[in-house]
Amino acid sequence: MKSIPGTLTLAVLLLVGFGVEIATHHMGDEIALLGLGALPADGHLNGEYWRLTTYSFLHLNWTHIILNLALLIWVGRIVERRVGTARAAMIYAVSVLISGVAILIKYSLTPGQGSSIGASGGIFGLLAAALILVYRRDMGTFGQDHGLRIGLWACLGAGIVMSFLPGVSYAGHLGGLLSGIILGFMIAEKDDTALLRAPNKS
Repeated sequence: MKSIPGTLTLAVLLLVGFGVEIATHHMGDEIALLGLGALPADGHLNGEYWRLTTYSFLHLNWTHIILNLALLIWVGRIVERRVGTARAAMIYAVSVLISGVAILIKYSLTPGQGSSIGASGGIFGLLAAALILVYRRDMGTFGQDHGLRIGLWACLGAGIVMSFLPGVSYAGHLGGLLSGIILGFMIAEKDDTALLRAPNKS
């Protein structure tokens, strides 16, 4: 499979964010990561809306970043090949934002201490979109084989199970998942001049 620029660029950015954590001795400390842009667990942004983006560039530890990078590089390339870099980036960005909003809603109902971080909301959006795209008939030229579909379903199942482990944000995963499903149905293929698919009038 040839190199996919958008996915690899995002992976590098996530590594840079993690590098900043290491250099500033913030890695592994949820409270300290608030200073780098994490989402506060009390559910209040206090006007700092940029946190709805910056939280996704931060990760708690090596396990967190490695798991997210592995999934990103796999599903991101699947989506990017089918809809192009700009549209794949849009799916990721919207999923990150909706995931962040879902996390804040959950925290506003049940406030806690610490923070929420990680790119998994955006990656769940890409995973959901990939699952939709590999079943769409207009994407049939990309080798949507049975093995790929099974792999994506297995990955989704594992992700859902992990969402309910202690310290994992099921709200963020759910927000990203729903965003990816909706955009997976709506987004046009990369060779289409329209951003969204034309409604089926048949």
